[in-house]
Amino acid sequence: MKALVFGEILWDIIEGEHHLGGAPLNFAAHVKQCGQTSCIVSCLGKDKLGDEAYRLVKGLDVDVSMIQRADIRTGFVPVTLKDGQPDYVITKDVAYDFIEAGQLDHASIPDYDFFYFGSLIQRNQVSNESLYSILARHQFEEVFYDVNLRKDSFDQAIIEQSLGHCTILKVNDEEVGVLSKMLFGEKQGFEAFGHSISKQYDQVNTIIITAGGEGCYVYHQGKITRIPTEKITVVDTVGAGDAFSAAFACVHYQTGDPIKAATIANKVGGFVASSRGPIPSYSAELKQLLNQG
Repeated sequence: MKALVFGEILWDIIEGEHHLGGAPLNFAAHVKQCGQTSCIVSCLGKDKLGDEAYRLVKGLDVDVSMIQRADIRTGFVPVTLKDGQPDYVITKDVAYDFIEAGQLDHASIPDYDFFYFGSLIQRNQVSNESLYSILARHQFEEVFYDVNLRKDSFDQAIIEQSLGHCTILKVNDEEVGVLSKMLFGEKQGFEAFGHSISKQYDQVNTIIITAGGEGCYVYHQGKITRIPTEKITVVDTVGAGDAFSAAFACVHYQTGDPIKAATIANKVGGFVASSRGPIPSYSAELKQLLNQG
């Protein structure tokens, strides 16, 4: 699998410490750890944070050839902790909001057979137009939409346009309630939501619903299946959902089996949640599991 990943690279600033992140970057890095190829389309500022981010992304063995640089500050998110719970404001008008369509390397894009995007990157018209210029001009075997709702960074138009282009949809249990009420006028259960999405967007062939310690659910061919997860000791959940997405994408691409993909993805997500940091090195056992597909 060769994955082209479109989206934000940013710094989370937690109690003065800088942590490189962004769901698309985490996804791209985990695709590499799963033994596949990834390239990220993003934009960094021509500043110290941009230089450091570029260096670190390259160090993750993610292809950086489609990262643009601009005279705009690199993306960052100040995070405050209140009683141990994070609260944040996602800074607007930062570099990743200005991915320029004119700078996209369309000649190289056909080399990629898998495409990933989320919601946050669409909040600004510049990056939004670049995203859909790719989807309009190129065909991919699978288009993975990881909804990843972030406060004050999405609206119904973004959601509907995204759903019209993806073949695999990933949401979490809370997002099912938000999206079903927004799109269908009522809060729906997981199976009803899967049915409603599939009926309205018939190119969506697989819907993944993550549910934390409950595991995940896969809606495929009109049927919903729950895949339980093993109990773990949670150390740090940052990046676990992105690791799950990457593992699912890689195994599903290799096998065409969404249930097997979700089963292995649960294990990968659990490993990351029980480790420190968003992109820990995989264990030998995990690598062997991924190699078996």
